[in-house]
Amino acid sequence: MYAPLFPITGMTPFNDWFVCDTTQRHPLGYRIMAADPYWGFGEFMYYKSTDAIIKGSVIVWDESMNAVLVPSTTLQGFPVGVAMAPAATGVYGWMIVSGLAVYKTSATVAADANVAIAAAGVVGASATGKQLVGVRNRKAATATTVLTNVGTQSGNGILTTNGYDGWFLGMALSGTGIPASTVVAALNPDGRTVYTGSAIGTLGDKNSTATGSVSVTGTYTGYGAGQINHPFAQGAIT
Repeated sequence: MYAPLFPITGMTPFNDWFVCDTTQRHPLGYRIMAADPYWGFGEFMYYKSTDAIIKGSVIVWDESMNAVLVPSTTLQGFPVGVAMAPAATGVYGWMIVSGLAVYKTSATVAADANVAIAAAGVVGASATGKQLVGVRNRKAATATTVLTNVGTQSGNGILTTNGYDGWFLGMALSGTGIPASTVVAALNPDGRTVYTGSAIGTLGDKNSTATGSVSVTGTYTGYGAGQINHPFAQGAIT
C-alpha cells in the first residue's frame, strides 16, 4: 500500500480502500509523494469531484480544483490525472499525476503503446488530436497478477491473502471456487483481505463455491496501467 514519504497529521489515504467523503480534509490541489512496494513511486493530488467518477477515470480540473471526466474531444491541452477511487459529485479524493496508474480502458490497448481518450474519462488506442501525452501504457487488459495460497470459504465473499499487492478495485478474479464475472469489490486496509462482488462496492453476490487454499488470478479486464508523468490531453497540432 502507498505510504506518504512526507506524512502530515491527519493525512487521508490514497489507496484503493479509501472511501471519498463530503468533508474537505486538505487544501484543494495539495500534492504529496508516496511509495508502495509493488506500484512504486507516486505523486498524488487532492481534488473535489463534480462528476460521476469511477476508479481509474481520467479526470481534468479547473482553477477551483473541481474535477470532471475528461471529455472525448480533440486538441484540449488540459492537464489530467487518474482517480484512485470512485467519487460521486460533491466528495473529495485523490488522483495520481505521476507513477504507475491504473486507468479504465475501452478495449485492449497493447503494452508499451501510446494512448488517447476514447470516451469521457476512458483510455483507448492512440488517436490523432486525442493522445494523452506523458502516458505510456505498460499493462494491457489481458495482463494478470496471480496470488497463491488465497484462502476461500464456500458461501463467503471474503478472500484472505498473504498480501494483495498487484490487485486493485475492479480487477477481474478467476480461480477454483471463484464464480464467473467476479471482481475485487473492496479492499481492507489490513493489506490482506479482499472482498468479492460483481462490481466495485457491490459485495456478497459473488461468494466462493469451495473452501480451500488456492491460486487466484487477477486480470486487468477493462483496465490498463500506464507509466504517467504529469500527463495532459493533446493540444494544438501544427
